[in-house]
Amino acid sequence: MKVAYIIESAHNSGGMERVLTVSANALCYDVDISIITLYQNKRQYYFPLDNKIKRYDLDIENVADKKLLKQRMTEFLMSHHFDIVVSMGGIDMYCLHTIKDGSKKIVWFHFAHNVAYTAWLGNSPTLLKKMKGYLRQIKRIKHARGYERVVAISSADYKAWQKYTNKAILIYNPLTIKTSVLSDLSLKRVISVGRLDYQKGYDLLIDTWKIVSEKHSDWQLNIYGDGPLRDDIQKQIDDLCLSKNVTLCGRTANIAEKYAEHSIYVMASRTECFPLVLIEASDSGLPLVAYDCPFGPRDIIDNCKNGFLIPNVGDVAAMAKKICLLIDDVELRKQMGGKAKQMVGRFSPSKIKDEWLTLFNEL
Repeated sequence: MKVAYIIESAHNSGGMERVLTVSANALCYDVDISIITLYQNKRQYYFPLDNKIKRYDLDIENVADKKLLKQRMTEFLMSHHFDIVVSMGGIDMYCLHTIKDGSKKIVWFHFAHNVAYTAWLGNSPTLLKKMKGYLRQIKRIKHARGYERVVAISSADYKAWQKYTNKAILIYNPLTIKTSVLSDLSLKRVISVGRLDYQKGYDLLIDTWKIVSEKHSDWQLNIYGDGPLRDDIQKQIDDLCLSKNVTLCGRTANIAEKYAEHSIYVMASRTECFPLVLIEASDSGLPLVAYDCPFGPRDIIDNCKNGFLIPNVGDVAAMAKKICLLIDDVELRKQMGGKAKQMVGRFSPSKIKDEWLTLFNEL
């Protein structure tokens, strides 16, 4: 069986690139795997791929040129004869399903179902932005209906897709970082990992830490990642006199080691689809605290067992209260951390691989 994945590029260190790499590496000994990039431009893949996986680049400089995009994709697919082609939900999803190359088409949607809507709103929702977001969401749904399957990665997202197509299925993303190092939960450090943008809610997390630091000035918040709001977030840290308590650590290639050097994981995202960071932190035995935002955290956090779900996004006082509870009660930290490590087995690569093989064989 020949299976191809299409992704815009694979040179970034994002979650989608990481999940694709882990999944492809797991599957390539059972099926013939190829990865097709639209504009890799001879850049290195960020994550290492198994040598069995074939790599192709369509070298499309302007992906907004829809005619050229479809032409290059059609020529390539017609000449390579794949059995199944999987879109990662990028720009290619708007034309892939119309190409008559004989392959079955899957869209593996790595964003929240309503990402087009929320992405346009940002921190200044206007009527025009709402209308643009709504129209983009309708366009995405229309094209998704043309695929053999729409693979959602969270239960809430799956339910949302079911309203528009009977071809939706749920397959969770696998754990992408496996570590043998567990945190002993003794260090007075809290960690958060993600892109420094509006969606990830780091402005909310800084406001939360202002409350936490007033009670526990000896605890440190370390934020790993980079993004367009780095300067704004640093200014907020400075304005709130938190420079000794909060550090923007930038990117790291050894995030598994960093998890083990902390005692609590916190996520303040306004929206997510399936936050890999929560299962990564779980594998190091960290208790979790996150907003119950749409759509993914509730699939990972069983409230009051392996962590806390804060009902209302933006309720910094409630989040601070739960963080302080974990800081004050070391036994509760250990209990929840142990449960987090135990529950992460639901997302093992071998289990997720079997679910994908079942889907491929069905098609």
